[in-house]
Amino acid sequence: MENSKGTILIVDDNINNLKVLAGVLKENSYDFRMAKSGQLALNILEKTTPDLILLDIQMPEMDGFETCRRIKANEKTKKIPIIFLTANIDSESIAKAFESGGVDYVTKPFNSNELLARIDTHIKLKNQAEELERQNATKDKFFSIISHDLTNPIAGIIGFSDLILEDFNELESTNIETFVGYINQSAKFSLELLQNLLEWSRIQIGSLESVKVDFDLRNLIDINIEGSRPQALTKNIQIKSNIQENLLICADEKMISTVVRNLISNAIKFTPNGGTITISSEKKIVSDKKIIETEIRDTGIGMEEEDIQKLFKIEQNYMSKGTNNETGTGLGLILCKEFLNQNNGTIRVESQPTIGSNFIFTLDSTPTLS
Repeated sequence: MENSKGTILIVDDNINNLKVLAGVLKENSYDFRMAKSGQLALNILEKTTPDLILLDIQMPEMDGFETCRRIKANEKTKKIPIIFLTANIDSESIAKAFESGGVDYVTKPFNSNELLARIDTHIKLKNQAEELERQNATKDKFFSIISHDLTNPIAGIIGFSDLILEDFNELESTNIETFVGYINQSAKFSLELLQNLLEWSRIQIGSLESVKVDFDLRNLIDINIEGSRPQALTKNIQIKSNIQENLLICADEKMISTVVRNLISNAIKFTPNGGTITISSEKKIVSDKKIIETEIRDTGIGMEEEDIQKLFKIEQNYMSKGTNNETGTGLGLILCKEFLNQNNGTIRVESQPTIGSNFIFTLDSTPTLS
């Protein structure tokens, strides 16, 4: 079966018109919904968002113009393109159709090829506008990270190093040690952020491709756990692991290492002093497919459901501070999703405020050669 080219809402009080339009759309691989009145159309739009609306003008109770105005007044539906279906081709009716928010009109009786061409054009224009909006939001987020999140730690490095240079002979050794500690933390954060920015930008322009090799995921996770222990010790956080043996996968080892490292670092950041992080990984069969599922569970501050939806979208500008006011941009999680996508993997989040979060990612399991 051919994939759907989009979903169209047809609004017309004439049942024969509805059937004819539905037949044309179905033959050309469009999904459709039907409404016999403007109010029924508004009810449908409360539950679903079609790609385009075909709207009759002459309907009882609420005509097409008023229906269109109400659709455009709703924040959720205002960007849906509306093509009017009309037998009236006088200039006043056409002007009123555009004034109420329509993007085009087709006269009755309609020509199927003309109608389909106009539908296709306006859906493409809508998709292009949405993509441009997403790219602009992504660009804004990118420059925000550079101008704010990268500027702040560098400013900290300069500020504390200036204090040491200006008052070195008068400073107590403990103060010098504290200032050097701040400089070290800021430098590490800046380096990590720069690396993430560079890797993310390379993904966007398509210059970063995965190089897949066979390796044991357990070894990779163990190495990253050991590398994260110094960070965990500063907050007296215990890292526990329960990882099966022989977790063979075929993936880009550097990308998956970045995923594991970012998720562990994230868990440490949002877990309070004395908390626990538990890392487990095991083979599973899901929908007759062999996978390896890895969980990184913390006893941290957790998240609301509305915040979970923002985590992997750079345009959402979601950021929060760790339990010791650790800074972050959210870019690490976005990289995790990008890298897992490139390796046929998935990632999801389970979280409850004040209880903790569980980041779960999957990768295809490589059969053990006998």
